[in-house]
Amino acid sequence: MPTLVKAKLKISHHIANYNAERRHSALGYRAPNYFETHLQTTPQYRPI
Repeated sequence: MPTLVKAKLKISHHIANYNAERRHSALGYRAPNYFETHLQTTPQYRPI
């Protein structure tokens, strides 16, 4: 397998892991994908 193909595959796996599995303290120790989905499905408080 050529080196460029290996690098692209490794990068795509890292991005998938970073967004789907890795917990982030700034997001309440939730994964970014979970946080985004939860944010989109939760009604937001908006003062009038």
